[in-house]
Amino acid sequence: MPPEHVRKIIRDHGDMSSKKYRHDKRVYLGALKFVPHAVYKLLENMPMPWEQVRHVKILYHITGAITFVNEIPWVVEPIYLAQRQQREAGPPRLPASPSPPTMWSGGPPPPPPPPMGAAPPPPGTGAPPPPPPAAGPSGGDKPLTPAELEAQLVEKARKWHQLNSKRYGDKRKFGFVEAQKEDMPPEHVRKIIRDHGDMSSKKYRHDKRVYLGALKFVPHAVYKLLENMPMPWEQVRHVKILYHITGAITFVNEIPWVVEPIYLAQWGTMWIMMRREKRDRRHFKRMRFPPFDDEEPPLDYADNLLDVEPLEAIQLELDEEEDSAVHEWFYDHKPLVKTKLINGPSYRKWHLSLPIMATLYRLAGQLLSDLIDRNYFYLFDMESFFTAKALNMCIPGGPKFEPLYRDMEKGDEDWNEFNDINKLIIRQPLRTEYRIAFPHLYNNRPRKVRLGVYHTPMIMYIKTEDPDLPAFYYDPLINPITSTNKVDRRERRTIEEDEDEDFCLPDGVEPLLKGTELYTDTTAAGISLLFAPKPFNMRSGRTRRAEDIPLVSEWYKEHCPPAYPVRVSYQKLLKCYVLNELHHRPPKAQKKKHLFRSLQATKFFQTTELDWAEAGLQVCKQGYNMLNLLIHRKNLNYLHLDYNFNLKPVKTLTTKERKKSRFGNAFHLCREILRLTKLVVDANIQFRLGNVDAFQLADGLQYIFSHVGQLTAPPSQQRQQIAEIEKQSRETTQLTAVTTRTTNVHGDELIITTTSPYEQQAFASKTDWRVRAISATNLYLRVNHIYVNSDDIKETGYTYIMPKNILKKFICIADLRTQIAGFLYGLSPQDNPQVKEIRCIAIPPQHGTHQMVTLPANLPEHEFLNDLEPLGWMHTQPNEAPQLSPQDLTSHAKILENNKQWDGEKCIILTCSFTPGSCSLTAYKLTPSGYEWGRSNKDSGSNPHGYLPTHYEKVQMLLSDRFLGFYMVPDNTPWNFNFMGVKHDPLMKYNMKLGTPRDFYHEDHRPTHFLEFSNIDEGEVAEAEINRLRDMNETRPIVKGHKKALLKEVSHSI
Repeated sequence: MPPEHVRKIIRDHGDMSSKKYRHDKRVYLGALKFVPHAVYKLLENMPMPWEQVRHVKILYHITGAITFVNEIPWVVEPIYLAQRQQREAGPPRLPASPSPPTMWSGGPPPPPPPPMGAAPPPPGTGAPPPPPPAAGPSGGDKPLTPAELEAQLVEKARKWHQLNSKRYGDKRKFGFVEAQKEDMPPEHVRKIIRDHGDMSSKKYRHDKRVYLGALKFVPHAVYKLLENMPMPWEQVRHVKILYHITGAITFVNEIPWVVEPIYLAQWGTMWIMMRREKRDRRHFKRMRFPPFDDEEPPLDYADNLLDVEPLEAIQLELDEEEDSAVHEWFYDHKPLVKTKLINGPSYRKWHLSLPIMATLYRLAGQLLSDLIDRNYFYLFDMESFFTAKALNMCIPGGPKFEPLYRDMEKGDEDWNEFNDINKLIIRQPLRTEYRIAFPHLYNNRPRKVRLGVYHTPMIMYIKTEDPDLPAFYYDPLINPITSTNKVDRRERRTIEEDEDEDFCLPDGVEPLLKGTELYTDTTAAGISLLFAPKPFNMRSGRTRRAEDIPLVSEWYKEHCPPAYPVRVSYQKLLKCYVLNELHHRPPKAQKKKHLFRSLQATKFFQTTELDWAEAGLQVCKQGYNMLNLLIHRKNLNYLHLDYNFNLKPVKTLTTKERKKSRFGNAFHLCREILRLTKLVVDANIQFRLGNVDAFQLADGLQYIFSHVGQLTAPPSQQRQQIAEIEKQSRETTQLTAVTTRTTNVHGDELIITTTSPYEQQAFASKTDWRVRAISATNLYLRVNHIYVNSDDIKETGYTYIMPKNILKKFICIADLRTQIAGFLYGLSPQDNPQVKEIRCIAIPPQHGTHQMVTLPANLPEHEFLNDLEPLGWMHTQPNEAPQLSPQDLTSHAKILENNKQWDGEKCIILTCSFTPGSCSLTAYKLTPSGYEWGRSNKDSGSNPHGYLPTHYEKVQMLLSDRFLGFYMVPDNTPWNFNFMGVKHDPLMKYNMKLGTPRDFYHEDHRPTHFLEFSNIDEGEVAEAEINRLRDMNETRPIVKGHKKALLKEVSHSI
């Protein structure tokens, strides 16, 4: 830590008399037993007599309670003894020089001065001779070398800095000057966040109050985090952060100042690249939201992201010649920050040259309007919208408003066409444009109307599309107007005949600006910038915050194209634009307050620089801890807050519990804001992990911010959804009811309806079981829509051919959620060893979940498999993943390690993913680095440390019906152990046989389920028999003893 840290702690604590340090008094008393050792270490490291200053390493408590000198004074004994001996002997003595005699030395006194005008004394009797002159360069002190001079300058600078450090500190209210804080290393805040965890440890019980107190700063922390979000052209963005020393809150301490022309040009290139990607990419897969599961905690940055190289960002490949003015710095975080074109590190003013502005204007052309003439906006500008709103009219294609004045009825007019004194009756209805353009002329009672500009000067500039044209040329769009008067044509011909003689200027007369070129290389660019929209018509300006720059607002301020209908969303944008302008008030002068500066000035906050993704993960963890602490503080242990900020009850709540668990709108609003932030951060984390590319990230972020109401639900909407669910709950018993017809002993027909609450316990929602049941029964329909993923495959490897008959059977016996797997065996044709034909799928006993499948450690053995070579294994998965999962990679590496007969170059992992209405096949092969990582991996999580996309390669997979395959199934053993009631043992022994595998939910795979069904049937039969005997013995009352006898009789009859 910097020395200023401990100095400030000791200075602030003072004499411990302040009340704010009352909690530290116990720490000070507890440190009393360490004082003798602290004194011992202090005296042990005392400076030696031959040292001016000694700097030592210290170990101190964060409250300043105790300080230890953390060093052992090791010395080299001969050198130390020599230093002591030299110190005791003292410095070397110089030969004594005779001192001049004085009146106290006992010698003769000096002679008195001669009287005025007397002759000088004779030689030999005067004063002693003067001392000899100083020795020259050849004798005495040697000149200093350049290294010694440099060392002296460094020492002099150090002393000067030490003496003047207070001059550059922050002066406080009471005159105290504090030195500036230095940035802490990132590991400091990482360790704080990691140690605190979910705040469940007892040693952090004193920090819970701090976390709850920081809850009011969460909206500002989220605002600053989203404000500094990385742009699509950035892989990684590092930001300065301000964090509490307990890890309670983390702020991004930056303002994203940008140069407006550069920022618009960067987004213009993004528009080009995204349009190209949309045109060229055939299958674009959108991100899944939420990106991480509800119960998956936020990732640890140091373990998962610190060493992972992110994928390429979206950047347009600039031409080195055409875009030379911006080629080197265009996609930098702060372009031109170290040049003279920016005022300095504060990044507040800019001044760009003409070539740079011309290039930026060309790159931003996709976002800018081509309209130059302001006459286009006649009756479609702000004044016209204000007038239309005041008159309760609607401009064609413009916004609609509620009436500003509701007393405009026809019957209430003071003057109309019947009682007007002028008796001027207009029978034709007036157009809306007339009444808005001339409101005082065509309206009876105009109020709060505004007069707009009728016409602006015509612009003669025509924007060129070809950059190679000269600056001044005759555009073919300009039509020349020829004269049709024959008299003028005759007179012009006569004048031309009279002026056949050439006219020459006299000597010495030259035209003005003869030596000046008509145009240069930048003339055309300068003319185009002269008519360009703001900010490209400026040479200098002030930087603005990134979120304050409108990118596409000019689009809806123009007329909607005639070929497209005017949509309500278009009119709403215009309506909000007009209302914002109408309600705008001049800002009032206020005293600017700096929150971060005041927080940074305290001892509780430190600064550092972190990756934006790491800061986002910290904010999400802190927000989760705060809300969780608030829930537990109210003792609402029956409410569960998951990591995606969904608040769910863990049981059916009573009325009292439901009333007690009600939170205010502020809590739910903060929770939904954090939920939105978690979605944004997780999308960036998926990009950093390599699961999605930059285009998928940009699409996901755009989807998040344009569907906020769908991805997050406000409390009112949640209550509405709950009411709808409760309304449907009355009919759920009928939807799951089983109706049977029976007869009693008298022959009367009875209709019995029974219900079962099974689906409420086994499924996530009351409709989930129906979706899964319907999809499970329609698995055979998916076999007609099987797609093979052929993106980024390795062309030089083996080609694997799967017969369709065994693939279709494998899909039909599977389950949508639970994974099933089988081993692949095949051979190569004699004429082509690069092709591998899969001939057999061996289904071993297995147990699966939605994330992985557990297979036996022993491979299947059979005489039919001896002539085939192992080609890997395949399994199903509920969703299509963009990459090979770490669990599959680890399992494949373990199989390769334990079975040497498997060749890593030939054995693959084939995944069969259930996509909507179809199936997708993808084949992977491990690389050597992936095999080494997988065999040593012990982490079973979804994002283990060190997992990289380079650990595997995609191989080519083809489907064929030219040959057939067969199945091998366990002999006398079911293959599905999910419902057996017997735990699956990976070390179990099993035999294989030829056969057809049974379905996933076959009766042989669910003996416990059918045993329960039979017990239910027996209980119903027993109850019916008791009712029959009761009817037969109506005259005899059934008491306890009789009931036992009846049960015994019933059991015998059964």
